[in-house]
Amino acid sequence: MTAKAKRNLLLRVLIYGGLLTAAVIALRMRACPTWTPAAVTETYQTRKPNPYIDPEGQTQETRILPPEGFARTEAAEGSFTAFMRQQPVYGDGSMIYVYDGSQRSGAGAAAVYDLSVGAEGYQECADSIIRLWSEYFRGTGQEARLSYHLSNGFLCDWASWKRGKRVLAFGDFAMWLPLSLPDDSEQQFHNYLVTVMRYAGTLSLEAESEPIDVSEAHPGDILCHGGAPGHAVLIADEAVNEAGERCFLLAQGFIPAQSCQILAGYAGAESPWYSASQLTGDEIRLEGYTFRGDGILRRWNGGFA
Repeated sequence: MTAKAKRNLLLRVLIYGGLLTAAVIALRMRACPTWTPAAVTETYQTRKPNPYIDPEGQTQETRILPPEGFARTEAAEGSFTAFMRQQPVYGDGSMIYVYDGSQRSGAGAAAVYDLSVGAEGYQECADSIIRLWSEYFRGTGQEARLSYHLSNGFLCDWASWKRGKRVLAFGDFAMWLPLSLPDDSEQQFHNYLVTVMRYAGTLSLEAESEPIDVSEAHPGDILCHGGAPGHAVLIADEAVNEAGERCFLLAQGFIPAQSCQILAGYAGAESPWYSASQLTGDEIRLEGYTFRGDGILRRWNGGFA
């Protein structure tokens, strides 16, 4: 082989080797995300007094007061209802914080949860619900329930992730790859959720859930319309009066990825509580969004105790 041929061969080896290395790095970066919380500069707007809101309250339960004649339902220790009631909220009048550092008015929110949003921009409506469910599962020793189908049907479970497997997904294709060492740290928990949020959404939540009647509804259940765009809202709390009539608080994330928030009352109503009748029918009107169609009220994967 001539010197020139050797140089050309070496050049090809270097080029192909470089391309292969770049491809491996790109695939690893895609399959191994790193979650970073978005920066938040707390900002507040002045709000007029509201009889349903205690500005001094620092959690969902202490901030949002039930309607006159209603009391919150009993919640067992360790239940999802109890978990949601203890969720911290930003001060009254808080802005809504977007993943890129920008802010939006909180006028359509009764309160804004003090729940971090990742700077990668994936914590939207369905993602916020997944995040709250997952924090509950991890905090109450139910990690076996940390398992979600992606929109392409692939089952992405925390048990596989913490063993070191990572998901490589392109469209309808997805597979596990052994790309890391075993690690069940808080950072890896959030990294896992980034992958779920990237590839799951309203379509997968709808596919994993079943329609229910409002008489069966409890915190943890969702209102969901799968699609692009679609939307999903979480039932975050419930209250009942002596006649057995119930009302509900609703929580949502939105596009672009932003702080999860408790919805204000529809069309400027002072009360953020939605009656059972407001959550039924072919058209469910909420503050900022209207669901249309059948089977909107749903229970995911067996629901919550």
